[in-house]
Amino acid sequence: MSAAPKKATAKTATPRRDYDRRKKRGPMRKTGRPLWRQPMLLGLAVLLLGCGGGGGWWAWRQGWLVEVQSRVDSVSRSIVGAITPFKLADVTVEGRDYVERSAILAALNVKQGDSLLGVDLQASRQRLEAIDWVAGATVERRLPDTLYVTLRERRAVALWQNGAEYTLIDRNGRTVRASRMPPGAESLLLLGGPGAPEHVGELLLLLAYEPGLTSQLRAAVWVGQRRWNLVLNNGVEIWLPEEDAVAALQKIAKLETQHKLLSREYGVVDIRLPDKLYLRKRGPGDASPGPV
Repeated sequence: MSAAPKKATAKTATPRRDYDRRKKRGPMRKTGRPLWRQPMLLGLAVLLLGCGGGGGWWAWRQGWLVEVQSRVDSVSRSIVGAITPFKLADVTVEGRDYVERSAILAALNVKQGDSLLGVDLQASRQRLEAIDWVAGATVERRLPDTLYVTLRERRAVALWQNGAEYTLIDRNGRTVRASRMPPGAESLLLLGGPGAPEHVGELLLLLAYEPGLTSQLRAAVWVGQRRWNLVLNNGVEIWLPEEDAVAALQKIAKLETQHKLLSREYGVVDIRLPDKLYLRKRGPGDASPGPV
């Protein structure tokens, strides 16, 4: 008989990991400082922030950011203008008496066919107000095709004769670059003498004290960069002093009221000295005085 197979006496062992052979790890230690506490990295961060701030300040001082913004606005207006149907066909100007039309068009910097929506109204207004004789301006779009400009010009108070040239003057002494003489220019006060426009404000203040004499005044000559000679409509000259001109003018007005001094045969009334009055009779060949 064949022998029966022997039963296995030992059970097959289940394999398991040998944890005992692994090195045991102790608790983790922090061997260094945090990144934000590293002196080198912290210094670098401060340096970068400082450069960034300084660069921004420099850009602001140099106008670089303003220039970038201006160019972005310009491109934006160009894009808007390209996709809109409103094209410039006419420029209407209201309030223009002195300023030349060519100067206005140059300040607006536009031409027929430009996009109406692409016009920078604020920049146009600033360029208009940079013209000598413009005190204020507004610029408006009037759809579909018109740019409407309203000017507030300075007012002329006198006409300055400088040799053979005549120039309009406002009360602040600014000269007028006028394309033509405005209506009523012949009634303006005529000024003469080098430097007269710069002192026109003082003259107007002086004349305000005696409106009766002012109504008879035809011209005023600034003499020697220090005083005024007044010329009346009848040709009489009043030589005012350098100082206390108001008191001298009031004295002349009083004498005129009492003695009709200015309507007599005198051609010159010299009141330059405070305690003396000199009168010069008008000769038969005397020319009519006035600015030269």
